[in-house]
Amino acid sequence: MTGTNIGGWQVLEPWITPSLFYRFLGKTHSEGVGMDSWTLCEALGPVEGNKVMRAHWDAWVTEDHLHDLASKEVEIVRLPIGDWTLKPYGPYVGCMDGAKEKIDWFLDVAKEHNIKVLLDVHAVQGSQNGFDNSGVSNRTVWSDETHFEHWATAYGEWMGPWGDNEYNWINLDRIDWAVDTVDGLLATWGQHEALYAIEPVNEPWWNSDLALLKGFYRRVHQHMKAQAPHLKFVFHDAFHFDHNVWNTMFDDDEDFSNVIMDTHFYTAWWGAQDSVGKYCDGYRNSLAEATKVKYDVWVGEWSLATDVCALWLGGFNDNNTAYAYECDWVECPTSYIPDKTIGVDFDRTADMLGPYGTNNLDTIQKGMCPIDSTHFTEENVMTLGQCATYVIDDLVQGSFLWTFRNELEPRWSYAESYDAGWIKRTNFPPADDSEFLQ
Repeated sequence: MTGTNIGGWQVLEPWITPSLFYRFLGKTHSEGVGMDSWTLCEALGPVEGNKVMRAHWDAWVTEDHLHDLASKEVEIVRLPIGDWTLKPYGPYVGCMDGAKEKIDWFLDVAKEHNIKVLLDVHAVQGSQNGFDNSGVSNRTVWSDETHFEHWATAYGEWMGPWGDNEYNWINLDRIDWAVDTVDGLLATWGQHEALYAIEPVNEPWWNSDLALLKGFYRRVHQHMKAQAPHLKFVFHDAFHFDHNVWNTMFDDDEDFSNVIMDTHFYTAWWGAQDSVGKYCDGYRNSLAEATKVKYDVWVGEWSLATDVCALWLGGFNDNNTAYAYECDWVECPTSYIPDKTIGVDFDRTADMLGPYGTNNLDTIQKGMCPIDSTHFTEENVMTLGQCATYVIDDLVQGSFLWTFRNELEPRWSYAESYDAGWIKRTNFPPADDSEFLQ
């Protein structure tokens, strides 16, 4: 199946909607700085935060967007949500009021356009990977009012506090909370006609206790089979894309017919390659592992980016990866929110605006924003898109480009990539993918 993600809507990521976070440029730690869902709600408070969130929800995803996706071969969307949706906690209380109703609306509109929905619990209490896409950039440390450090201590701690290369102890209450989250989704939307699948946690980090994670997955699978056996159970591979790790999670004599393994595939972090063909080779060589997995495999996230130049891809005013190529720069977007008392702007004459993470280069300079490098030409990107979709369709059972849209990056946008022809299936097939290989 061909799909995309509805990224940056229910779970915020500054690189997807940078203009939503302009309001925090030039702020100090004491004034409150939002760099993810948790800290935005914390900084703005429940009343102002909810006002901003409701305006964002209404503007970022509309029925026109879903109609457009349906016209562009999208059969299924992966909808990232927070575990606070049905049972808010911490700064989400009040701030995220109305999230459930927007998901009600989304499922209804998806049904009207014959789009299936994978509900993906993208953010869980305690942070499953330390990234901002888990709801909170975990363990962010402020050295002073205008400087912070995140990546040195970006630990996934939903399973418990992380110590020296291991968990100090296991927090089973958090695991129970995550199971209960899925029970709530099943009770609320389990019978909705648009709902096709549920993923109980997105990208648990590579240091996850795999025995504990597999036990969690098995519990959720049992609950889903008991309450909504028609739904697909989707589990992420915790960055261990290896049939030896996962084929034993369910015994061969068990019924795992509704189980799907989710793996994420990004060339953006591969570093510089000699030619776009090397990236094409990587798709075939890496995804060949899927043929050894006893479950269906979905590539739940992928993109056409071959560098990490995208503004705030490594976090608000931060980055953690060296650039493979020289980045391009464009004028920063204005807000997509019509109400300009909410969709605010920033001082576009300033050289740079804090607060600053560990890499100050990945921030706005005189109103200009870094975007993907032009090292590879449009023709190169076409080659990459065609070989990627060809190989994905050959080796796995579903794919979801990240994401359906964003404010700056065509290679991370399903709609723009489709319109450019890069991922349009009608542009191929060749006899095989040998023309792409180097």
